[in-house]
Amino acid sequence: MLFRASIVALLLNVLGATATWSAYQEYLANLPASLPTSKAVAKHPSPRPAFGFHPNPPFAPFPHSPSRSKVCYVQSHNDMKTDDSAYILAALNQCNNGGTVIFPVNTTYVIGTALNLTFLQHIDIDIQAYVQFSNDTDYWQANGFYQTFQNATTFFQLGGTDVNIYGGGMLDGNGQIWYDLYAKNIYILRPILVGTIGLKSGSISNLNLRYSPQYYNFVANSTNVVFQNLTISGYSKSNNTAKNTDGWDTYRSSNIVIQNSVINNGDDCVSFKPNSTEILVQNLHCNGSHGISVGSLGQYVGETDIVENILVRNISMSNATDGARIKVWPGSPSALSGDLQGGGGTGRVTNITYTDMAINNVDYAIEVTQCYGQKNLTLCNQYPSSLTISDVTISNVHGSTSKTFSPISGYVVCSSPSVCSNITLDDIAVFAPNGTENLFTCGNVDQGLLHNISCTATNKGSN
Repeated sequence: MLFRASIVALLLNVLGATATWSAYQEYLANLPASLPTSKAVAKHPSPRPAFGFHPNPPFAPFPHSPSRSKVCYVQSHNDMKTDDSAYILAALNQCNNGGTVIFPVNTTYVIGTALNLTFLQHIDIDIQAYVQFSNDTDYWQANGFYQTFQNATTFFQLGGTDVNIYGGGMLDGNGQIWYDLYAKNIYILRPILVGTIGLKSGSISNLNLRYSPQYYNFVANSTNVVFQNLTISGYSKSNNTAKNTDGWDTYRSSNIVIQNSVINNGDDCVSFKPNSTEILVQNLHCNGSHGISVGSLGQYVGETDIVENILVRNISMSNATDGARIKVWPGSPSALSGDLQGGGGTGRVTNITYTDMAINNVDYAIEVTQCYGQKNLTLCNQYPSSLTISDVTISNVHGSTSKTFSPISGYVVCSSPSVCSNITLDDIAVFAPNGTENLFTCGNVDQGLLHNISCTATNKGSN
């Protein structure tokens, strides 16, 4: 292993590698000890992971995925600089409709071409290798797949029917160059690492996702998809923060399961964007995030956003701005930042359940706001949200909050009582650093449903 590490260090020095190439060192450090040298490539298939759903099942059963009958190995230049996209497309076409495409262990791939993979049918993709997206920011801004929502773009589009991706390998978004570029220009189009776009049944599991330029996963127009046993990580190694690095954003999708994963990031651990329904999230460890969030919603005038039937269970949340969070834009335009502004949209949030959340050093254990992006609460109340919130249950949230808002540990404020109903908090035991328990900012909600919560009022908006 020491020999392998020294070879890696020499290679990175010769390549003049960027900071995010440290992901490659991590990848090599976790290779099977049975590989005799740093150049050994072992060609063998990985078993497709089995899926068990505990403690909760998905909202609906998943379609059966039959076994595959043929195998295709992806060629590689294996030089960490030449675009391997043509090799990848060739293997996917060869093994589509009934095969398994294998990226062999201890192999490197560079993707420098935007890949439209929405043609896939009944195929497994076994990624045992290290895969990095090129750092050609001009190319990706011009050729990334534009997804319409909040100027989101993706390196590739994964879609089709019955597609399973697994293998224990690593996808590296080469994010450092994007973090530094975004610090200079907030209007650049930063690609999302994994774009699951129009996938009708499938799974993404047993992979390591590193250094995404923006969200790690964007799940749009998809149904019956499982995400399981993923590790997500990638902080900036310069003074420029890695921003908007959500673990998952779901959008116009239903019957999605996200479970049994570890997320270290700097934005929402999971976020349910417009028209996310029947979503199960369970057994996650989130660190450094903005919580597990419904929203933001109501951003665009003339659009109707619906998020309903959401279950979030058994979450560990540490060093975060929020634990359980619902964020809705107000009824009049406001601006959170130069590249993120809105308000005035309509819709509903209903049948949302958060249960069994352990928090540690979290600014707000629970946050519900209809004034997202509007710091002036008085102005927000003059133009209440047109998007209703109802039938929300948050229970069994225990732990400690940070000093940021101490002694206040939560924020449940609607812009008008006419657009909020049946928000229930039960079995909450959260403590500020000074020992104060369950002190929340409350407004325009039925405080009789906030069990064991002490409410105070404020004229300030949420964070």
